[in-house]
Amino acid sequence: MTSHDARKPVVVGVSRSVAARSALDWAADAAARRGLPLHLIHAQEWPTGAAPKDLHDSREHLWATHFRATGQTLLDSHRGWAEDRRTGLEITVEVVDGRPAHVLREAAEHAALLVVGAHRASGPGEAFTFGGVGPSLVGHPPCPVALVFEPERGGEESGPVVVGADGSVASAPAVAFAFEEAALCGVPLRAVLVRRPSRGDWPEDNGDPLSEASGLLFGRGEKYPEVQVQREVLIGRPPGKLAGAAAGAHCLVVGSRGHGGFRGMVLGSVSRTLVHLAPCPLVVVPGEPATH
Repeated sequence: MTSHDARKPVVVGVSRSVAARSALDWAADAAARRGLPLHLIHAQEWPTGAAPKDLHDSREHLWATHFRATGQTLLDSHRGWAEDRRTGLEITVEVVDGRPAHVLREAAEHAALLVVGAHRASGPGEAFTFGGVGPSLVGHPPCPVALVFEPERGGEESGPVVVGADGSVASAPAVAFAFEEAALCGVPLRAVLVRRPSRGDWPEDNGDPLSEASGLLFGRGEKYPEVQVQREVLIGRPPGKLAGAAAGAHCLVVGSRGHGGFRGMVLGSVSRTLVHLAPCPLVVVPGEPATH
């Protein structure tokens, strides 16, 4: 994140799912570590066939008032949870009418980081869903997006930050985010370059580990001297190898437009597959806008 993001909030989508509560914990910690405000947002999609929310007929108006109050109660409950977790954190809440994917996409325009509770996809054509309801979040949010899955073992991982470093200029923001997250959390950074197998391309033949990504890593150590960096080259399919490397990790960070297959914020082949495989929170960081 850059200096102009200094007071942009960490935005987290709130719903009634277990994954959303895990996302709230992750977002509150991320905001506190960065000294940023935390903004809780709950999207209410108006039920099909319901009377317009601005119709003041007594029955419909009463129903609409109750519908909105339910959402506000949910937000207030989650706000109290976040305040207990991180005392002194600046927290705001907002109920917004609309489809969750659209609401979050708009919120991302003004966020330093968007955090979403996600259920693991159950099929190859399925992207993650917000809180288990509503449509898939699609498009390319302009800020990093953290997908926090429902916990499988209970407990929170305190392992390294793992970053998929493919050496492209577009993946530089992902590397920068990973270094910052590792420094803030006080954990090591594991930079992983995955090479697809080809004839004669065996692990023992890699004489210059991470040579393609060295330019991105160079200099980061000076900015974050406290971060212990481990560099590694793996041979195989990127999603599976990255997921394996991220076992027990604090989070797995990938870029959205790397030349090694990181194409598309959520719908790219690597990030889509990692929704199935990532054993920890998955952070997708957009590349720098293209210049012409």
